[in-house]
Amino acid sequence: MRGGPRQAGGWLVAAGVVATTAGVLIAAQAPSPPPLLADVLRARSEWRLLDPTTDLVGDYTVAQLVELDRWPPWIEMDYDRDGKTDIAAVVVRRTGSEPEFTVAVVHGATPGRAELVVPFSPQRIFGVSEAIKDDTIMPLRCADCEANVWYRWNGRAYEPLLQAVGESLRIGGEPGARSPLFASPRADAPRSAEVPYCARAQVQEVGGEEGRRWYRVEVVAPTFPRGWVPQQFVMGAGDCDR
Repeated sequence: MRGGPRQAGGWLVAAGVVATTAGVLIAAQAPSPPPLLADVLRARSEWRLLDPTTDLVGDYTVAQLVELDRWPPWIEMDYDRDGKTDIAAVVVRRTGSEPEFTVAVVHGATPGRAELVVPFSPQRIFGVSEAIKDDTIMPLRCADCEANVWYRWNGRAYEPLLQAVGESLRIGGEPGARSPLFASPRADAPRSAEVPYCARAQVQEVGGEEGRRWYRVEVVAPTFPRGWVPQQFVMGAGDCDR
């Protein structure tokens, strides 16, 4: 999946590279971040933007990230859906000998404050991307692998795999068996219907809380059954093709 809009005007000039006559990349000047992001970085002196020349040695160079459309290390979207532009960036800190990585988001409505999408960790993050929708964020730990999880703002924090009303999902369960729909968002609630494994459904309502999320869905089927499914039953369309 390609990255989102990278609206840091002139970064191609700011990120000019120095190369040997053989064309081997040997250095790169870090791009200048947009003011919303720059203000947070100035306030948090222990934070800095990703620098591939020191942080991603053996994985990616700046030239490779440019080719992948993952440079500069931020994207601008409206992640909290308030009509203001927000910025998600790969941020690095050092608390010891090894760097730690995260993706931080600065919301346009709360300048000077950053929300961490994931905790700081030694596991490398080489970029950030949108995922299923423009308001979702995916820290990129590897290219085209299942280690990449997407997140959505729930009003308090960035929650993994949070579906929204109107989105489509597939209902999992036990392969080869019919999957239950529940009359209310509780595991002990009566079953309102049973549907085929991997049935396609549309989200009608979001319930529960992070870690115990439920969705009321309408299943795309001749009788259009409705009911609640827990987060652990939610599958992506691609999962049903395996």
